[in-house]
Amino acid sequence: MNLDALIEDLEAEGYFASSGSEVTEDNQDYCKLILVVRQDNPDRYLSLPLLGKDFIAGFNATTSKSSWIVIQDYMFMTSQDAGTKLQKTKASFKKIVKMHLIGSAVKLSLAAGESEYAGYIIGISGRILEFVTFDAQRLMIPMKSIKSMVVEKLSI
Repeated sequence: MNLDALIEDLEAEGYFASSGSEVTEDNQDYCKLILVVRQDNPDRYLSLPLLGKDFIAGFNATTSKSSWIVIQDYMFMTSQDAGTKLQKTKASFKKIVKMHLIGSAVKLSLAAGESEYAGYIIGISGRILEFVTFDAQRLMIPMKSIKSMVVEKLSI
C-alpha cells in the first residue's frame, strides 16, 4: 500500500473538508501528533493523524517502524501540538479499506475476546471484512467488531 497515493486519492476526491473558516489551505497548520485514549488498551500517540467518519488513523509515533494504524474504538483524542487543526476526511473505515487496503497485510484487534489476527484483507462483502490469516484460515469479520488495524508494510 502506498500511503501517499491513499492521501492524494482522498484529496482528489474532495474528502478533506475545510472547517468552514475562511483561512486558506496554505495558511492552515495541521496537527502532527495526537494522543488517542482507549478504554481497555494503552493510550497511543499517532503522528500525521487523519480523522475519518468513524475512525482515527495515523502512524505509530512511539516506534521507528512505518506502521499506519486505524482505530475505530476509542474514548477520546487530543492534539499534542497547540493551535493546529486535525486533518479530516468524510470517508468511512469501510471505504478506506475497500478503496486502498484490499490485498494489504494487516494485524487486526477485535472487540470480542481481545482476539488478534495477522493476515491479508481479501475483500469486503456488505459490512463484513473478508480476511485470510497467514496460516490460511479464512475469516469473515464484521467491520464494527474491529477495534484497530495496523498496516505494517508501507511504501512511502
